[in-house]
Amino acid sequence: MKSVRAKIYEEASEPCCIAIASQCRSCKEKDACFILRDQLSFYNRLGISQIDDAIDSKSLNNIKHLWKDSVRTKKYDPSWNYSEDNTRAYTHSIHPYPAMMIPQVAGRLIDMYAKPKAVVFDPFCGSGSVLLEAFIRGYDSYGIDINPLALLISKVKITPLDCKDLYIELEKILKKASRIKNTKKPNFFNIDYWFKPEVVSQLTALQIAIKSIKNKNIKDFFNVVFSFTVRASSNTRNGEFKLYRIDDDKLNDYSPNVLAIFKKRVQENIIAMSDLWGKYRGSKTKVNILNEDTRHKTRIKDREVDIVVTSPPYGDSKTTVAYGQFSRLSLQWLGFDGKNLDVDNQSLGGRLDVKNLHMGYTSPNLRYVLDLVSRVDQKRAREVLAFYIDLNKCFMELRRVIKKGGILCMVVGNRTVKGIQLPTDEIVADFGESTGFRHIETIIRKIPNKRMPSKNSPTNKRGILGSTMTEENIVILEKWHEH
Repeated sequence: MKSVRAKIYEEASEPCCIAIASQCRSCKEKDACFILRDQLSFYNRLGISQIDDAIDSKSLNNIKHLWKDSVRTKKYDPSWNYSEDNTRAYTHSIHPYPAMMIPQVAGRLIDMYAKPKAVVFDPFCGSGSVLLEAFIRGYDSYGIDINPLALLISKVKITPLDCKDLYIELEKILKKASRIKNTKKPNFFNIDYWFKPEVVSQLTALQIAIKSIKNKNIKDFFNVVFSFTVRASSNTRNGEFKLYRIDDDKLNDYSPNVLAIFKKRVQENIIAMSDLWGKYRGSKTKVNILNEDTRHKTRIKDREVDIVVTSPPYGDSKTTVAYGQFSRLSLQWLGFDGKNLDVDNQSLGGRLDVKNLHMGYTSPNLRYVLDLVSRVDQKRAREVLAFYIDLNKCFMELRRVIKKGGILCMVVGNRTVKGIQLPTDEIVADFGESTGFRHIETIIRKIPNKRMPSKNSPTNKRGILGSTMTEENIVILEKWHEH
């Protein structure tokens, strides 16, 4: 098979116009366009080979924003650290989840910017911290995530349940599970690698007992605890979000008591639920949790949202927080398969979208840092670009659903790739300013309480670690025109 070599474009020499978007769309000199030539040669420097002459002036939308430097208000405010505060109020702690936004940050942003009867939206809702904070304040909300485990945890977190009913059901489950013998082992990949035979038997019995529950909300409550029990009784190392097995010398002495783990966690979660039930039972506040993807058009209506509070992934799941690996064992036991298990590849940056390369080019800060990374490692530069292209797609949808004058609060971290810090706070502000938002301010806070590993794997190789972020940035934007 004959290989086709990518076309190499010369570096642009000088501009021929001021590159206003409306002019670009009608321009008949695109083949000699300075901006387009510079864009194409930039992709060549990243080693992207899928470029051909199909790229045209449509790629130049929002081009007038490319060369505009921005001086943005940024400040460090220690009052946002919450290093000594309780982050486990109500049902916030019913299930661990990577990189959870602490409730104090979510609640404070809602208090600052949500007007009466506001609709709150979290497009990366994870385990539902923002949704719960909106719920207890009486604001209707939307939450979106592609991870079925995140959606389950979020749903249970904002559903008040009578603790008496939960205690009664717990006794039934334990009695039924203890009587079930000779269970049929579930059929999913590597089950014997991640679980001991006696653990598999106990988990299967427990699952059978939970499936017999008729009330769906109560069943979901116990499925969340079951998910916790799956992880706690598996052969995975403690404190890891990625899947690493316990060392063989320790595994021999490892003998978890599944029913004891389950019972203890249920009791803890019932105590957490008691406060929510006591104060918010009968609440008319609506929480809409959607299994959708903010990179595409969602079911949310045009200009329905008043405030977005969210914390998107810090980067691609392969080298930052592996939400899919964290969730895989639970999802398999809960009966999910196929695309539902492929969370990491489905997440932002899972694949490079070569048809929308221009969406990564709209940020001067991103172009600059990609150029630096590409000099060290072109492959990693392309992976970084893939993530930010996907993140920029989300801005297209956020622009659609947020009302004029609405607020977008995005909590991001500036991670490091190949020793180069990526200024994500500036990049998302660039994306916002190119899609109809204006920057209000960026608040810097330390993250002592955020659930992050103390080390990450910047090369995705076991044993090669780097320090994770100790600060994050709260970027606050306002939608000021429809663009």
